[in-house]
Amino acid sequence: MRCMSCGAELPEGTTFCTSCGAKVEAARPSQPSFDPNQNFQQPANQNPNTYACYNQPYQQQMQPMPMQQFPQMTTMEDTTPISPWGYIGYNILFSIPLVGLIMLFVYGFGSNTNVNLKNYARSFLLTMLIIVVLYIIIAIFFGAVIAGVANSVN
Repeated sequence: MRCMSCGAELPEGTTFCTSCGAKVEAARPSQPSFDPNQNFQQPANQNPNTYACYNQPYQQQMQPMPMQQFPQMTTMEDTTPISPWGYIGYNILFSIPLVGLIMLFVYGFGSNTNVNLKNYARSFLLTMLIIVVLYIIIAIFFGAVIAGVANSVN
């Protein structure tokens, strides 16, 4: 088997040419096969070490990329999904007045906690915070209304 781009001899089943890097397709009967005696003409303004599709020298194209250094993970995080019954159980646990609040902080900011449970506990805490702020705003509003009505009666 020969490369259709450069004519290099390739082993059967090769996907890319080892000489020029071009993609090698299996020769089909309807396609003409490579003729080693064929004269390839290079355009006058083209460097022989340059490919038209990349317009970069061959030596620059084939340089290996440096390996990226990734930080080593010291601990593996638990990413097991929470089951539907688990959500129900955690809702019941978090609804217990003082114990639920403590468990929300333990699960939300603990170090050895499932990532999904940690995110769920944090979202539950944020929801509780929003509800408390809304209750305070509503209480202030109704307190002002009641105080206004009481002053207008006197």
